[in-house]
Amino acid sequence: MQHLNPIIVDGLGFSWPNGGTVFEGLFATFTRGTTGLIGPNGSGKSTLLRLIAGELAPVRGAIHVDSPPSYLAQDLVLDTHRSVAELMGISATLAALHRVLDNTTEDLEQDMETIGDDWDLEERSAALLNSYLQAQVTPEFLARTVATLSGGETMAVGLAGIELRGAGIMLLDEPTNNLDRSARHRLYDMVQRYAGTLVVSTHDKTLLRLLDSLAELRPVNVRALKAEKFDLVRFGDWDSRAKALEHEGESAARRLSDARSKLAIENRQRREAETKIARRSKQGQKAAESMPKILANALRNKAEVSAAKNRGIMKSHEADAAAELAAARDAVPVDLRIAIDLPDTRVPAGRSIVEIPVSGISRGVVFEHAQPLEADALLGIQGPERIGLAGANGVGKSTLLGQLEAGAKVPTGFLRQRLEAEGSAGWAGLHDGMSMLENLRRAAPGLEPGTFREKLAAFHFRGSRVDEPVSQLSGGERFRVALAMILLADPAPQLLLLDEPTNNLDMSTVEQLLSALESFGGAMVVASHDEEFLAALATDRVWDMQLTVTSPDA
Repeated sequence: MQHLNPIIVDGLGFSWPNGGTVFEGLFATFTRGTTGLIGPNGSGKSTLLRLIAGELAPVRGAIHVDSPPSYLAQDLVLDTHRSVAELMGISATLAALHRVLDNTTEDLEQDMETIGDDWDLEERSAALLNSYLQAQVTPEFLARTVATLSGGETMAVGLAGIELRGAGIMLLDEPTNNLDRSARHRLYDMVQRYAGTLVVSTHDKTLLRLLDSLAELRPVNVRALKAEKFDLVRFGDWDSRAKALEHEGESAARRLSDARSKLAIENRQRREAETKIARRSKQGQKAAESMPKILANALRNKAEVSAAKNRGIMKSHEADAAAELAAARDAVPVDLRIAIDLPDTRVPAGRSIVEIPVSGISRGVVFEHAQPLEADALLGIQGPERIGLAGANGVGKSTLLGQLEAGAKVPTGFLRQRLEAEGSAGWAGLHDGMSMLENLRRAAPGLEPGTFREKLAAFHFRGSRVDEPVSQLSGGERFRVALAMILLADPAPQLLLLDEPTNNLDMSTVEQLLSALESFGGAMVVASHDEEFLAALATDRVWDMQLTVTSPDA
C-alpha cells in the first residue's frame, strides 16, 4: 500500500563505532515526488541515504519505508571485481535467461520464475547503456568488470541499472559525479519522468532546479567552521529556497542591527543613570551637612539601596542585550569566501604560456568553434586566457591536461582529485600525515616563515588549527589546504590546470573555489562537466575533445 509519506524518519539516532554522533533525534518525511538532499560535506547525507536503504541500522528511533528502495552509492568504483551486469542488478536474471535459451537449465521452473517477464532484458539494458554511454554496447560489455571502466562510466552503468529496475523508491548519492554532459542530461530526463519517490543527494544546481522540493542538513551552529550537529530544514523547490535564504539573511542582518542598537541604548542609559546617581549622591552629601546625623544616615542608606537596585536592573538589561547580540551574531553564517592577493600569478596578454603540436595529442581530436584542429597546428594559450575543456568521459581530457603541464613555459599548478581507499575524495600532492602548515611549507619553501600563518588565515585556518594533521580535517577543509598549496606555491603558478574540480564538493566549497580564482591572474584550463561552474568562471573559449571510436569496448 502506497502511503502519503513513503519514507518516514522517526527520532533517528546514529553514531559510528568510534563514538562520533551523526544524528540525534532526527525527524523527517519524504513524500511522493523528487527531493534533493543538500548540505555541507560531512553533514551526513550519504549516511542518511544508507540508513534509509537499510545498509546501516539506527542506534535509536526507526525508519519506515513503503517498499525496498533502489540505492545508488557514490563509491561504486571501489568494488572493482563486480561485473557490469552485477552493478546493474540483472546478473541473476541474465544467467537464468541464458540457461533457458541455451537449454542448459537444471531447474526450469526456478529459472522461469527468476526471468518473469524480462525476456527482453538484454536488449533493454543495452538500449539504456547506449543512451547513458553514447556508444554502441555489445553483449560482451555486460561481462566487463568495474576495474575496466572509468569513474563516469561506472556511475552511468549504475544509473542505467537503477532506471531499468524502476523501483517505487530511489535513493541516489551524488549521481552526477564524473558523469559527462550526455549522461547528465539522460539523468535529468529520467528524474523529470520519474513518478515514484526519489531522494537524491547532490550539489549539481542544474539537477536541483528540476526537483520538487529540497531538504537541507544544516549545522545547528551556522558559525561553526567545523560543525558537528545538523538539523534537517525543509524547503519548496530551488527558487523557494533561494527566496527563503534571502529572507533569512535579511532577518538575521536586521536582528543583528537591532541587537547592536539595543545594547548601545542600554550602555548609554546605564552611563546616564550612573551620572545621575553620582550627582544625587553629591547633592545628598551637601544636604546632610545641615540636618541631624541620624536623619542623614537614614537618607544615605536609603539612597544607596535605591542606587544598588537601579544598578542591578540596568546591569540585567545590559546583560540581556549583550546575550541577544551574541545570539544574533551566531545566527549569521560565517563568510567563507577566500579573498587573497596573488600578484605573482599575473601574466601579460601576449605572453606564450604553452604550445603543443596537435599531432602530439595522445588521445582524442580537439575541436574549437565546432571545427577540428588540423594535425599540423599548435594547441596554444596566450596570456591570461580561461579555457574550458569539454568532452565525453574517456576522450582524453585528463591526458591532455598532463601534456599541457609537461609543455608549459611557466610555473604550473595542477588541481586534481584522487580516490581514497575508503571512497572519499583526496587531492593529489596533499600529505595526510602532515599538518596543513607542513604541507604548505613543502609547496612554498621560499616563503618567509612568518607569513605562513598569515597566508593560511586567508583560507580560514587560524591559530593552532594550522598544526592539525590533514587527516583530521573535513573534506571541505582538505580541499582548502590543497588549493592553498597550489595558489601559494613558490614559484607562483601562472598556468592553472583544473581536472573536474567540483566533483565531491558541496555548494559552499565551490563558491570558495570561485572566490579564490577571482584574484588569479594567470592562464587557466578547466576540464569540467559542470556547466554552471564553467559559466561562473567566464571562460574565454572552449576546447571540445572527441573520439572517432564510439564503442565502450574499445
